[in-house]
Amino acid sequence: MKVVISNFGKPPINKTMDYKHYWANYQKPKSGKRLTLFEYKVDWGFHMFALGVYLMDIGIADEVEFWSYTEQRAMFYHSFGVLWVQFHNEDDIRAYIDRYGFPDLYINHGRDGMPIVQYMDGKCFRVHVAALRSGLARQDNYGADCYLVDDEEFLDDRSMLYIPVVNIKKVSPSNCEKKRDFIYLAANYRGKRHDIILNAVRGTELTGHFHPVDATQLDLLNTYITTSNLNGSDVVDLLRTSRIAVYPGDNTSNPAAMWECVAAGLPIVVNENIKGGKHLVVPGLTGEFASEDNFYDVMKYVLENRESYRPREYFMENWDTIPMLERYINFFKKMGWRY
Repeated sequence: MKVVISNFGKPPINKTMDYKHYWANYQKPKSGKRLTLFEYKVDWGFHMFALGVYLMDIGIADEVEFWSYTEQRAMFYHSFGVLWVQFHNEDDIRAYIDRYGFPDLYINHGRDGMPIVQYMDGKCFRVHVAALRSGLARQDNYGADCYLVDDEEFLDDRSMLYIPVVNIKKVSPSNCEKKRDFIYLAANYRGKRHDIILNAVRGTELTGHFHPVDATQLDLLNTYITTSNLNGSDVVDLLRTSRIAVYPGDNTSNPAAMWECVAAGLPIVVNENIKGGKHLVVPGLTGEFASEDNFYDVMKYVLENRESYRPREYFMENWDTIPMLERYINFFKKMGWRY
């Protein structure tokens, strides 16, 4: 069985070439020895790759591919044994499918993949992970066989709540020395709202860290906030050496990093206006919601009472990695997936 997972973080690239001729003469690289689900280091994409890797681990899938759009087309194997294929656009993908065939299971993350989801209608079982439903992008579930949604508002009879799975063997608490009060894992772009934290802690004694962030893009004056760029720090170490986590983003949806924070045992303070992922925050257990105006006060409260929260325990009881993956599989089967 072949599984394809896509996350078209960029819209299609406006380029043309003879894609049919290219793929007709292309030879895929040979796969080597791969790592199983919990062997690889904590890195971007685990929450997307995990189901495909698990299906290989238990002998259901023979091939797993990850698709994205980029300027530079490429094909290579990830250490998980997932074949990463970078396309220009939809014409490129259609020519690729003409050569190598449709997958048996297709899981698409985000709105930019919907044309491909619809192109595969009747050819395979299609799962759409609907996210960031804001403004003009807000819409009902459509165009797939079932849906993973990030807000209870969008649940219907063909959907379930999306939980980004976490490598709980690597992401775990530690009794090591805490170097800072808070950690915020998010690149600095629209919707992530680093400004809320800067405004909240400027002139106070609270210490924190932003990752992955270029310090030159922010005004850190009169704060005790440090930064690191991508690959400049180990994420697991940042989590283990922090007291709490914050997520001030509003126009953003169910970020996987939030779930890693909770799995690492950090209570999390989350913007009450976040577009998706509110089911992560269980007041008094995993963390608290805060408004833009009272973010500092809520952070102080959680810091002073952090020993009373039990984020890791609640995570393991409800969202442990393998049981969560099995829930997805059972849901897909209930919706009509056959293998």
